[in-house]
Amino acid sequence: MDYTYTINEEKNCRRVIEIEIPKEKVDEKFDEVYKLLKKEASIPGFRPGKAPLSIIKTRFGKDAREEVGITLIKEAIADVIEDSKLRPVTPPDIPAFDFKEGESLKFKATIEIAPEIKLEKITGFTIKKESEEITEGDLERAYNAILDIDSSLEISDEPAKEGDFVTVDMEKTFDPENRLQQNEFKDFVIELSKNVSLPEFLEVLPGTKPGDEKEIAIEYPLDYHENVLAGARLRFKVKVTAVKKKVPPELTNEFFEKFGDDIKSVDELKAKIREDLEIRRKKEVQEDIREQVIKSVIVRNEFEFPQSFLDKYLDGVVEDFKKQYKDKKIDEDEIRQKYRAVGIRMIRWDLLYHEIAEQQDIKAEKEDVDKWIESFADNYGMALEKAKETLEQNHKVQEVKETVLEDKVISHILDNSDIVDAEISGKELL
Repeated sequence: MDYTYTINEEKNCRRVIEIEIPKEKVDEKFDEVYKLLKKEASIPGFRPGKAPLSIIKTRFGKDAREEVGITLIKEAIADVIEDSKLRPVTPPDIPAFDFKEGESLKFKATIEIAPEIKLEKITGFTIKKESEEITEGDLERAYNAILDIDSSLEISDEPAKEGDFVTVDMEKTFDPENRLQQNEFKDFVIELSKNVSLPEFLEVLPGTKPGDEKEIAIEYPLDYHENVLAGARLRFKVKVTAVKKKVPPELTNEFFEKFGDDIKSVDELKAKIREDLEIRRKKEVQEDIREQVIKSVIVRNEFEFPQSFLDKYLDGVVEDFKKQYKDKKIDEDEIRQKYRAVGIRMIRWDLLYHEIAEQQDIKAEKEDVDKWIESFADNYGMALEKAKETLEQNHKVQEVKETVLEDKVISHILDNSDIVDAEISGKELL
């Protein structure tokens, strides 16, 4: 090789290549470029190809130096990458260069290379499986939630209590930091539920009736969903204008028919709710097992990956937010910070499961993909050919293959790990 070079390793698969192209090779390239310029240049007073080299250098020296530099640098980087067996994942970042004729050309180029993944542990994990049992409490909560959705609100003359909705007029009386520009709030509705309302409302409003007036001092949590009020201390004068109570729906045939033509009673409705809960619980348990596998593999197999991978992921997240909220100004830095950990996890797992698949000779075979598409068609009530056509039109076939491959890798890990009952395991640890 005509070059001398060194490769300096930096974090996140970054490599800085220092290359020196010898004077002889630089001179040779200058001669080549000048010969071409002399042959093709049109200079007043000289026939084509007859202008003296000194004039060619005077008029085109800067262009020649740029041509020589760019050409030699590209060739040198390609040769060094091949000689050193680097696997770049980004084009080289080449800083500005400056050199003169009659000198060697020295420069630095920065690249990112494919991560080197050495699998330390991919099987033999202990995975805890949560119970799939649906308790009577689970069933009653789901049933009551359905009744709650179909409930109506009716005006009541009784004192407000937990679960009621209280309508108030509010007047701001203390706001030293001027967090709220508005001073009065008419017909403000407050649900007396600890899952919904601030504790200060729940302390003062129960027992009130229309016409009652109260003073409420509120200290908003630091993580309050409205940033303008997070951590604020405000006081309000509150006048109750109405109390509404939630009235459950009548259990008529019309009500039951919303959940299926074969549902005619509370027992039949609860049976359907239980069936739906069991299906959902099984999915939740399987998803939890899957997440445990992914976390276990990531934790036990550390490696560095290129920063550009994470940058590309976060760029995509930001673009998605811009499309979704195109009429609003978004904080790009905040989004990048919020999704950074998610991106790192996704990238690590993506690289790991592909490496596991390669080492364990796991492949997404045609029959595996066909089986997945058949399941997809059944779930959406589609004909098989229509399902295939839909996936192809939306360019999802490759995603299906990746999903199948990922599932097979997870199955391989689970087949070679221990799955234990989470409740029994927890008791053993006590």
